[in-house]
Amino acid sequence: MTREKKFSMETLQDRQTICKYLEALKDGFQNGRISLSNQDEILIVEPGGLIHFSIKARKKDDEIKLSINFRWEEQD
Repeated sequence: MTREKKFSMETLQDRQTICKYLEALKDGFQNGRISLSNQDEILIVEPGGLIHFSIKARKKDDEIKLSINFRWEEQD
């Protein structure tokens, strides 16, 4: 049986606030525990082992899209 938990957040922030989010992610990867939460949801993940990491960027006219993706399997 597959258990699925999801966390989603979409917001408009300035560069300094985004840097704080990225710093929190960096700390979470270093510590092996990332806690994601908002008013309705909480998801705790524990990255370990090898992590698939990808960065994609696209520029179309004046709009830029930058996607960062991490994927790993839970370890026992």
